[in-house]
Amino acid sequence: MQPILPSVRDTSRATIESEPRARARKLRWLVGTLACAALASASCDPVLRAIRVPGTFNQPIFLTAPAGDSRLFVVEKAGRIRIVANGSVLPAAFLDISALIANAGEGGLLGMAFSPGYASDRLFYVYYVNLAGDSVLARFQASAGNPNLATVASQFILLVVDQPAGFDNHKGGTIAFSPIDGYLYWALGDGGGSDDPFVSAQNPTLLLGKMIRLNVSGGPTAPYTIPPDNPFVGPDGVADEIWSLGFRNPFRFAFDRENGDLWIGDVGQGAREEIDYEPATDPGGRNYGWDVQEGTLCHETHVGQPCENPLSPVNFTFPYYEYPTHVNGTCAITGGVVYRGSAPFLASAYLFSDYCSNRIWAMLPTGLQDMTQSIRPDTGTISGIAAFGEDGFGDVYIVSIGSSQIHRIR
Repeated sequence: MQPILPSVRDTSRATIESEPRARARKLRWLVGTLACAALASASCDPVLRAIRVPGTFNQPIFLTAPAGDSRLFVVEKAGRIRIVANGSVLPAAFLDISALIANAGEGGLLGMAFSPGYASDRLFYVYYVNLAGDSVLARFQASAGNPNLATVASQFILLVVDQPAGFDNHKGGTIAFSPIDGYLYWALGDGGGSDDPFVSAQNPTLLLGKMIRLNVSGGPTAPYTIPPDNPFVGPDGVADEIWSLGFRNPFRFAFDRENGDLWIGDVGQGAREEIDYEPATDPGGRNYGWDVQEGTLCHETHVGQPCENPLSPVNFTFPYYEYPTHVNGTCAITGGVVYRGSAPFLASAYLFSDYCSNRIWAMLPTGLQDMTQSIRPDTGTISGIAAFGEDGFGDVYIVSIGSSQIHRIR
């Protein structure tokens, strides 16, 4: 894996971060590294482990929790959300919408996000593919009398995005609230098939192949509104919901819970897997190039958009980082999270993986580090990593859909 040059819209953290923040980040990393060395002599391995979360899960695909909440909410692809509390899985599902779900291929219940005001409003949001094969963003509310229970009857559908018939892949999978602006972001793939056959990702009127940004703060049964500072608001021929475009399948993205920076893992077709990055101050409106570009590589020219010179891009934002597809067992990037947990030597590291190779990398201040051998499970196996989830305190969990297991990094 080799780093690439940043685009003209420079997304290098070294140039975006203020000097005090950069110095503080490097100091935290150095202190953690020295502590690691003191504890483990020549190796950090003895103090960095993946501890299996007890319980049996069915196709776990995501994990999250409200801020400050000790419970874990495990999203199962077939349509249930399970709670892990006090070291065990509660017998009753927090939510079961399996009757509403089309689980074939890359469908299913894919994402979950808690309202920033969850402690008082009890609202949470899910993304699923419905029985018609379309993408649904829905709001639910937890019970006032039982915090471990929500019901299907509390559902309020905010948005349904039509998916092309005949494909069950490239649905995206993440919804998340920005810790900076409080808006809900939702990433959608191009709708499936090779080479974006419907040219969805570059079609400004469609939401497929886009990151969208919505204001959903109106209450349990209020529709969404368009944030007034969305980059394409107005009569410009671009859907007002769009924040950025040009994605193939941005399956997992995450906000840095400390500073609000946005990290996006976009699954490639056959040549490049990519990580895209936007600082918290970004105004939106970026075009990441698919399917004219696949990462920094020219893919195909159409609709009047020429491929770009990687050293001098004009219209497209190139990846912060990319690596070749189908090299050493790689096949599809699983975008991760910026580590803000209890292991100091991982502070500020962006953790991500590859679904087929099961390799785990940390993008550290000193460069990219392969952590696969360091993050070894105490029991069970890590296989088919579908997500890196965060609990209510910032610790990170590896969600393995291949082995149906979850491990906490500590």
